[in-house]
Amino acid sequence: HAADGNMVFRVFKFAAALALLPLCAGMTLGASDYLSSLNHGLPFFFKWCGWGALSFGVFAILLWRPVVVYVFGHELMHALAAWLCLGTVSNLSASASGGQVTTSKSNTLIRLAPYCVPLYALVATLIYALLNAFWRPLGLYFHWCAFALGFFYTFHLGFTLWSVRRDQPDFKQDGWLFSLVLIYLSNLAFAMLMMGFLFRGDIKQSWPALRDTSVAGWRHSGAIYHDLSSAAQRALQRNGAARAEIETQNPE
Repeated sequence: HAADGNMVFRVFKFAAALALLPLCAGMTLGASDYLSSLNHGLPFFFKWCGWGALSFGVFAILLWRPVVVYVFGHELMHALAAWLCLGTVSNLSASASGGQVTTSKSNTLIRLAPYCVPLYALVATLIYALLNAFWRPLGLYFHWCAFALGFFYTFHLGFTLWSVRRDQPDFKQDGWLFSLVLIYLSNLAFAMLMMGFLFRGDIKQSWPALRDTSVAGWRHSGAIYHDLSSAAQRALQRNGAARAEIETQNPE
């Protein structure tokens, strides 16, 4: 009975993932709208973010692939998510060959947290915000924060893609499609939070960027759902008309 229940739940999650695909497309268009609204040009700090992303690529390809650093952050995010869900954690370990952490509970948030949350980019942002608020204003050094965000967000995305290509047990219980949909939407949300921060130079502007993106994305998603619904209705009407015509031509 437990196996049957798990199968039903996975089928439900697969159907939910299919239903969320138009939302992924709509939110992507919403992000595009937000970036297009920055019509007076992207600020100088985006260039530093790009240099940070490029630096990580060069560093990882030519010098050293920081697998152990990623694995530690990966297992730590599992642990943090478990603590957030009021679970207990033990046996956290990380090495170049893999890592593990033992938690008292497991759910979708705990399983997918490392792929959805750019831990090191958040740590870099938090350090900048704390130093800026409690030490001294760091406006003159904001370009280094932009560089760090570009470096660590590319680190997160690169290793997330690397992990997706491997046989990850984290995806099996929720299903690959459902997991990938949640990972995509989460990373898009964090990317837009980062864009708002970089564009305004103020962490308080992260939320307006995500809000504007979400509003535009929901509008696009609604249009996509409406078009799909209309197309399905037309297909059903054509199918009904075809059946009626066949019944008329072949009366019993």
